[in-house]
Amino acid sequence: MKNKVEDSGDARSATADPSETKYPKNFIRFLGTAGTRFMMLSQRRGTGGIWFSYGGCRGVLDPGPGSLVRICEASPPLWPTDINTLILTHRHIDHSSDLTVLAEGMTLKSAEKRGCVLLTEDSSEDGDSVLLKFAEKKIKHLHRHEDGRRAAFPGGVTVESVRHEHHGVQCYGVVFRKEGLPTWGLLSDTAALPSFPERYGECEILVMNVTMPLPRARLDHLSLPDAASLLQAVHPKLAIVTHMSGMLLDYGPERIAETLSTERTKAVAADDGMTVDLERPL
Repeated sequence: MKNKVEDSGDARSATADPSETKYPKNFIRFLGTAGTRFMMLSQRRGTGGIWFSYGGCRGVLDPGPGSLVRICEASPPLWPTDINTLILTHRHIDHSSDLTVLAEGMTLKSAEKRGCVLLTEDSSEDGDSVLLKFAEKKIKHLHRHEDGRRAAFPGGVTVESVRHEHHGVQCYGVVFRKEGLPTWGLLSDTAALPSFPERYGECEILVMNVTMPLPRARLDHLSLPDAASLLQAVHPKLAIVTHMSGMLLDYGPERIAETLSTERTKAVAADDGMTVDLERPL
């Protein structure tokens, strides 16, 4: 079932099928699980990022190409007009192309500024911003990443920025916290850094952008051995691999899970449309 947003009347003009199962209260849904430009261009897997609903925050992490389409095609329905938070880990096009589109949904018909956006300084540079200025003017809170800073978001949620290293652009992972809810994080595109075990050590659910089966020189992307080493140091209940290259997909989801799972951590490879209950991840 597809959703639609009308130009007039209630933005929620489409009615969900009553037989459709509702989402958990706090969850993530993978709008796309592809990594690399080649995967983006082939759309073998989607590149829409991750929808999250967590303690009052509703939005998308890294809304790349097709994010809006994946939201509007989701079943059970998701609504772009429900978004109050958008987060960008870095400016690369496979992570950022739908940012302005979703900002438009977030601020639709609002007479006042609305919503929160977290992005890097170099994602909003004059003359080369990935968030178009007409949309930026309608955002209520525009946060910029700074290593270790905890930005305040709706519902008492904080999002901590974790510095990464990725091909010369500013790039950050994020850790979500709210009292009474599990702490979870996204480890974005990056070379492996010694700071990660400490910075992600609190996460009960850790989403990891793991692109390659094996390390490759001059590529600032995590490989399976990098991820395995990290999971020997941190012990989330659930580790979820996303942002996969074609080579990693060919390696196989079951083998990925077997390679990374430990006695204390269940590892899975995400699939497009996969939904995870953040309060009951296993």
